[in-house]
Amino acid sequence: MSIESAEEPTEASSSNASQPENSGPVEGSVTPSPKASEGASTASPNVPKAPADSSFQSVYDFLETEATETKCTDGMDIVEMGLTLKLVGNCKNVSISGTANMIIAPHITNLEITGIGNVAAVKNIKQVTFSGVGNSAASLNENTKVTDNGSSNKFGQGAFEGITF
Repeated sequence: MSIESAEEPTEASSSNASQPENSGPVEGSVTPSPKASEGASTASPNVPKAPADSSFQSVYDFLETEATETKCTDGMDIVEMGLTLKLVGNCKNVSISGTANMIIAPHITNLEITGIGNVAAVKNIKQVTFSGVGNSAASLNENTKVTDNGSSNKFGQGAFEGITF
């Protein structure tokens, strides 16, 4: 009886170069996560669920459950970072110059996005101007005037695709 070392190739393993070399057993342990009952989640209770899809309505509904309601004022500029806001009231001129904000509103006449990585879901926008980078906005109306002087900005259907909420 002979025992071959895993480091030395055997005749069988050296004759077929496409087979992986035996490097010995893999050791370790696996701890399974608790099994969820039908329809129950085992995730942390404070982790928000993502929208069902990247459609306007799914994103709007999702953000509405997460948003802090804020009264809209004319000439409002959102300069902060990482806010999720629902703008209510008369939103004529709104600017988003901050970073990674998520904004929803029923109506904004003129929206200017100069920041980085912001998301705006507004049911009715008359005009949107981008001069920032990597921003996404969408509206339900089809006659929004869009100006993009920035880079990697998206507007309209598909604007929310690939965004992790």
